[in-house]
Amino acid sequence: MPRHSITWLAIFMAIGLMFLRLPPMAAKQDAVVHTYGPLVEVDALAHQHFVETIDNDRLVHGAIRGMLHELDRYSGYISPHELPAFERRTRGGYIGIGVTIGLRLGRIEVVAPIEGSPAARAGVRPGDTILSIDGANAKSLSVFDAEELLVGTVGSVVRLRLGRGDDSEPVALDIVRAPVAIQTIRGWRRESDSSWDFLIDPEYRIGYIRVRNFPKNTRVAFDAALAQLDEDGARGLILDLRFNPGGIMHEAIAMVDRFIDHGMILSTVTRRRSIQEFHATSEGTQRDWALTVLVNGGSASASEIVAGSLQDNKRALIVGERTYGKGSVQQLMYLTEHGAAIKLTIAHYRLPNGRIIHRTPDNVDTNTWGVIPDVLIELTDEEALAIRTARSAIDDPAFIEPIGTEGVRANGFPDLTSTNIDRSADQTTLSVAPHEILRDRQLREALTRMRITLTRD
Repeated sequence: MPRHSITWLAIFMAIGLMFLRLPPMAAKQDAVVHTYGPLVEVDALAHQHFVETIDNDRLVHGAIRGMLHELDRYSGYISPHELPAFERRTRGGYIGIGVTIGLRLGRIEVVAPIEGSPAARAGVRPGDTILSIDGANAKSLSVFDAEELLVGTVGSVVRLRLGRGDDSEPVALDIVRAPVAIQTIRGWRRESDSSWDFLIDPEYRIGYIRVRNFPKNTRVAFDAALAQLDEDGARGLILDLRFNPGGIMHEAIAMVDRFIDHGMILSTVTRRRSIQEFHATSEGTQRDWALTVLVNGGSASASEIVAGSLQDNKRALIVGERTYGKGSVQQLMYLTEHGAAIKLTIAHYRLPNGRIIHRTPDNVDTNTWGVIPDVLIELTDEEALAIRTARSAIDDPAFIEPIGTEGVRANGFPDLTSTNIDRSADQTTLSVAPHEILRDRQLREALTRMRITLTRD
């Protein structure tokens, strides 16, 4: 066949394919118009009749926020002016009050205050509902709007009104903004040079590592703490994930990988059933230590990955309270040519036993969400507050001034292994009595059980 005939045949075939595709394309276009037609109509009516001049960008941003708000409480829109502050907070420290928030039943809820932060010191609790921020009704705010109101300059004050449980009267707190450092690994007390002591029980060689959250490079600081404990001859480890709101999934996976040398750590599953699996490796595994993990209702997301995976792999004893139930993966997606982004839930993560631990309205009354401890020890609100206050004191040595009471350290807690501490003694300080840690029944139970285990070994 001549070359020009082949060319014309190709052209006619292309045109034919275009005509064949026109009906589906037209149908798709009709579906889009049908779905978003009301939005366009509302926009037109607003521009035509609203009493004031309309800011088009504000209208568009509001429409996007409302759309994502209907998906779940973790998805959201980040406008161009919010994006720089959002990126700063995900990279590291910032100026604010230090609290992780989410959306539940249309209200902004505290997942957990960051330990040692102004919010933690002021008494903000996991599960608190934020009613207003500096007088602005939080009901009309997105999570990102609320986060933007909570940050500011050093020394400035933000007033919060909080709903707390069944209390009829809201709690009003004035919180002074300060630098919120994302330094995540802590020991049980500070040494005289302000370094951390990770060996909580020298006699039984039991280590203690508290993980505040899971920012980038958590594994580096965690490995350094493990190396220090290894030099100290540790035989067991208490890993404290209480009040830890989570963070980067891969940092949690790396932490689990330090304690198992094979098998499944975690998998994620999308709406289309696309599954990604994460398996343990033998490199760098600490196989020999006895391991206990402490969790509570403020342990969320990455914390639940660590606790749930170690539990399913029968590598650790889990002690404490049922965790928060946040088992979803969010991805930041930048919008083309708009300088904005959305944070979208793209998958749920599954524990090795196949369970998705995400809490939803459908399963909230069941036992299928969260990580349920092997040893359940529920603390009162007063006990939990005492632990958080004592932790704030030890995280910041300048926060505490003992006044000469025996058994109280200026840079830490009393000796937990001692049985001769006078708990009735007046140990009042400027802000906290560090002997409150002795009332930490969850930690004491973990220590007792680990001592029994190590004695048997």
